[in-house]
Amino acid sequence: MKMRDNKNLKMIIAVLCTALGLLAAVLSAGCGSQEAGNKKVAVAFANSSSSWQKNGNTMKELLEKEGFAVDLQFADTAEQQVEQIKAQLEQQPGCLVIGAVNGEKLADVLQYAKEHRIPVIAYDRLIMGTDAVSYYASYDNEGVGEAMGEYIEARLDLKNGAGPFNMEVFAGDKADNNAHLYFGEAMKVLKPYIDNGQLVVPSGETSFDQAVTQGWNPDNAQKRMERLLQGADAGVHLDVILSPNDGVAGGVRKALTAGGYDQMPLITGQDAEEQAIEAIRAGQQAMTTYKDPAILVAKSIRMIKAVVEGTQPDINNVTTYNNGVITVPAYLCTPLVLDAGNIDVVK
Repeated sequence: MKMRDNKNLKMIIAVLCTALGLLAAVLSAGCGSQEAGNKKVAVAFANSSSSWQKNGNTMKELLEKEGFAVDLQFADTAEQQVEQIKAQLEQQPGCLVIGAVNGEKLADVLQYAKEHRIPVIAYDRLIMGTDAVSYYASYDNEGVGEAMGEYIEARLDLKNGAGPFNMEVFAGDKADNNAHLYFGEAMKVLKPYIDNGQLVVPSGETSFDQAVTQGWNPDNAQKRMERLLQGADAGVHLDVILSPNDGVAGGVRKALTAGGYDQMPLITGQDAEEQAIEAIRAGQQAMTTYKDPAILVAKSIRMIKAVVEGTQPDINNVTTYNNGVITVPAYLCTPLVLDAGNIDVVK
């Protein structure tokens, strides 16, 4: 009887060991690269502004100091970025970091990364329509939009019933998931005041699709503002402009100046660009949100090191960033709201 019990016990232990081994293999495939410790890192960034170039080069420099081999590429178009990523993936990197030109155009090329178990980190802009994205590193984009809405709410004293005020709203590029988040969260704050008449939008253009600024291009924002000034806003004094970033705000200011505005409405922004900082000091823009790139780069480097080593990186959001296929685990940094009262935080 004892011999049979010992035999059964050995069989149970063997089954358990096999199961644990399979579980370990599955977990390793889910969070690590195809070869743990592979210190080749591919970085594919958009080339739409000097900040992307600065952040990419900083990331490369810091990673190389820690013994990583970094292939850094910048792309002007989505098509160029796809070709760059194809070439990078052929080198079998231990991790691929993407600051997307267009987050909706990468699903096909990233299928190779998934098949070869190459972790993909989306940097700043979420990559849409694929389950090949492992992690997302960004600032709290919903928080940015909410901060813009709350800033308008506070400055205009809307909670205490002030108004009515005339407002127009602008959104970012339709292909950028962040643009949807900024606009949606800002409008959650502002829509009740539109509904009760404290905020009046003369054009009636309050949906994201109506407010889009293609390519985040300031010229496109300027053209739309000019159209509004010649139409629905003709003869109307605008009190506030919801702008999703500093570039769009700059385009709006140009149109308003040409349209005869000496004193600008309350205009929001984002990114703490130099021209926006000067505009805030001059009273031509009300606020911007500062997303310290050094913080995001440093967080991304820690995330890269974790996935290359086959460990779990720090994550603080597992519910918000659904890309249409999966909800991508994310780490979100906290932005800082800047206006005339604290603008000197940015030198």
